Amino acid sequence: EVLAEGRGVVEQDELAVLAEIRDHEVAHREFLKKALGSSAIPDLEVDFSAIRFNSRKSVLTTANTFENLGVAAYNGAGALIRKVDYLAAAGSIVSVEARHAAVIAQLLQGDGAGAAGQGHVNGKGLDEALSPKHVLPKVKPFIKTSVTANSL
Repeated sequence: EVLAEGRGVVEQDELAVLAEIRDHEVAHREFLKKALGSSAIPDLEVDFSAIRFNSRKSVLTTANTFENLGVAAYNGAGALIRKVDYLAAAGSIVSVEARHAAVIAQLLQGDGAGAAGQGHVNGKGLDEALSPKHVLPKVKPFIKTSVTANSL
């Protein structure tokens, strides 16, 4: 959506960063669909009407929220993963999500600001970890498809 709607709102170099993030997210989705097989959730119908695509701040603030939520979701889901190969892959994905969060924070707040996880890393140096039942309510405003954590 941002790449289609955000032209003229974010700078050209920022669009390149957002395109790279999109490509990573697509790769993550495809990996998870393959790994989960018939247990994967269906393609999601999204609702991005709350995002003002004519506002750089709205676009980047939403991206910042999603990327940090993604980090917390992967961290929280780690305990649910039984196959060690999948756990290793999830660990690699969460590190990429954290890179996304850092670059979005930099775009939003300027060089160095928030890139070290400000507001998301606790006093022990650990990032937030949220279980699926805590993640789903946070994304519900953006997803039309009904998704539950009941089968986890």
